[in-house]
Amino acid sequence: MSYVRQTRLGISKKLVLYVMLILLFILLGTGSALFLSNRTGTTMENSHTAAKEQNMMSVVRANRNIQAGEIADALKFEIAQVPTGIVPPGAVGSLQQLQNKRVSVEIRDKEFLLQSDLVESGDWYEVGDRLIEHTFQEGAIPLTVAVGSIVDIKLFRVKELDSVVITKAVVIGKSNQTLSFYLNETEQENIKEASTEGQLFLVQYLDKSQEASAVTYLPQYSHENKALGIKAASKFGDTNMSGGE
Repeated sequence: MSYVRQTRLGISKKLVLYVMLILLFILLGTGSALFLSNRTGTTMENSHTAAKEQNMMSVVRANRNIQAGEIADALKFEIAQVPTGIVPPGAVGSLQQLQNKRVSVEIRDKEFLLQSDLVESGDWYEVGDRLIEHTFQEGAIPLTVAVGSIVDIKLFRVKELDSVVITKAVVIGKSNQTLSFYLNETEQENIKEASTEGQLFLVQYLDKSQEASAVTYLPQYSHENKALGIKAASKFGDTNMSGGE
């Protein structure tokens, strides 16, 4: 009987050992599977993050509303990381590109800044320029003219060639038929006089790189002064004043 008990006891120990080994293998297998799964998941997540980062790019956008003509101060803009697919062509990608620049159009808060929105600081206005407004007649302003557009102001007179009154002026404000410009003293005088002689209208430049038109307008009072000068020269025999050749 003692031998039988010992034999059964030995068998029981072996069974327990086998069961423990089996459980150990199961645990090891499960642990390995979980480790591989987590590692694969982490790898996939990292790959997804990397791919997502590759599809992002830095762009400059406004952090407030900015009026046309303002200095492109870096404090008025911010760098944002946005999906490549929503970035418009010509978007500015660095604050360094704002140096010595002005914005040529009105820019709203969070709006992307484009290269075409920037002009050299000195191109916007010159010393002696003043802000003036002029209201044009219906149909005198092309539909495409907006704040930042570059235009010639021309004069229409019946049975005469159209004269260029002001050349390559930047529109800095627009309200219906009223436009704002920075003009020097001569330009201010010319637009005032020309508006009494006929109808002023605008023609728009395609881009700022185009060469400026030649100013061909001569105010009526200049014609009269010239005529008086010629008459006086004729009276006193001064052929030089008459423009003699």
